[in-house]
Amino acid sequence: MSPHRLAAGGLAAALAAVLATGCAYTAAPPSAGEQLVERVRDAYERTTALPAVSAAVTETVQSGTSPVAQGTGTFTWEFARKTGETRLTVDGRTPVVAVRVKDTFYEARTRASLAGTGRDLVRDGGRDARALPQIQAPGLDPFQLTTLLDATSWPDSLVSAQPVVTSDADGRHTEYQLGVDTAKLAAHAPAGDKAWLTEMSRRPGGATVTVIVTLAHGRIATLAARLPVPGPPSAAKAATGASALPTPKSMSILVSARFDYATKPDRIAPPA
Repeated sequence: MSPHRLAAGGLAAALAAVLATGCAYTAAPPSAGEQLVERVRDAYERTTALPAVSAAVTETVQSGTSPVAQGTGTFTWEFARKTGETRLTVDGRTPVVAVRVKDTFYEARTRASLAGTGRDLVRDGGRDARALPQIQAPGLDPFQLTTLLDATSWPDSLVSAQPVVTSDADGRHTEYQLGVDTAKLAAHAPAGDKAWLTEMSRRPGGATVTVIVTLAHGRIATLAARLPVPGPPSAAKAATGASALPTPKSMSILVSARFDYATKPDRIAPPA
């Protein structure tokens, strides 16, 4: 047998032995941040795989750190149908109902009044993204928080991911805090969400949005985010003009959802 054949056979045997031990191309273990994101993404996928799920929601509008209005109610999602509903009562007296069916958004005071209010989010976003409901009334679209959570599938749109142990009336638990770059997420978003994400990225407090998640039994337990709220035109003029008036405080809304897996939601009927 020639030396060349011996050398080739020895090389092949050595390579086979290395591959058999799994040492040839060992991937680096995921970092703590990557493991956190994967844990949240897995829980999110389990939640969105359900036929329908609802959550109790609280939305608090703040001027600086001072609350100025609050709405309470529910979100309901049917993820497979791309249909969701928001029902809120603002300051205990004013009802608001919103329904999103794919890329059409409806809003009214009552469920019966939704017919005829549909807005095409793709078309309207192309005309003037500043007028979209996700910008003018953040938190009303039931899919706004979950769209931000889609960042767990796009690592380039996450600027931070960290666990924080907190205590409240329910005891000690871990919050997973994700910093979402809204402009980068917009590059991956479907057409109905691209415009508002891009517009939000240009606003104070909107370039990076912190999404806070807690988990229970491998599913999303709570989901929250603070979103920028447009100030009144007079406040914008005061902020940009030469004036002795103090700078208006920034407005924001804290949207917090607590998921309810024990109750089966009623099917969402698309507005006629």
